[in-house]
Amino acid sequence: MNNFHGHPTRRLATDFLTLDYLIDAGPRLVRLSLIGSDVNLLGETPEVGWETPSGYYHLLGGHRLWASPEEPGVTYAPDDSGLTVREIPSGVELAWEPKTGEGGIAKFIRIEPENDRAAVRFIHRITNRFAYPVTFAPWAITVLPLGGIAYLPCPPVGEDFQPDRALVIWPYVRWNDPRLGLHEAGLTVKGAAAMPPIKVGAFSASGWTAYEREGVLLFKCFEPLVGEYSDKGCNVEIYCSDKVLELETLAPAMYLRPGESTEFS
Repeated sequence: MNNFHGHPTRRLATDFLTLDYLIDAGPRLVRLSLIGSDVNLLGETPEVGWETPSGYYHLLGGHRLWASPEEPGVTYAPDDSGLTVREIPSGVELAWEPKTGEGGIAKFIRIEPENDRAAVRFIHRITNRFAYPVTFAPWAITVLPLGGIAYLPCPPVGEDFQPDRALVIWPYVRWNDPRLGLHEAGLTVKGAAAMPPIKVGAFSASGWTAYEREGVLLFKCFEPLVGEYSDKGCNVEIYCSDKVLELETLAPAMYLRPGESTEFS
């Protein structure tokens, strides 16, 4: 395949995986498949988008990088153009810059598939292209198809009578949503269509979240860094709509002067 719903792509391949990424928009990893299978483990949303102050934003699906906290004028900046692709020995680097003169948050993803197992390493970077300081965090979002179960591990870490965990929910979430499961070691969200959508989050020191669907368990590992987080302290968030489920991981928010960057893997 050399396109994704009309967008041109290129492919990385190992003995375990094939990975397709966009070369004209994003940055986006849009297909991830096990060798010998044509099933895309990532969610596809070519029909989803919305109007923004800077034009129409196409969600597209796959794995993307946003900036947190969620600010429509910054987070949803249309990224259908402005991408630079640089192939490197270990993979590929995808860099997106805001339009000259407008300012914004530049996005960078390095994709490095591992050669000895079915695994991919990502490095995410955001850079302040405004003419003034801002405070943002890298926000790595992996879109997945419905039909599975998402895991957010958050086991006990304290002792005695002091609180050691917090569950964050969004205003449209109902406590009795049948997709939400609370367990001793964390929580689960079923990837099933229902209205309204559901979104939950927490700070997890475990360093992973996961999604199990049709016999495949996809782990998303990250470094649980110490710092100030958006969304009431979440470093992992799970969102499910009537179309997709998202595994979202975040780094602490950083004060960035013009030209400064912050990374997250």
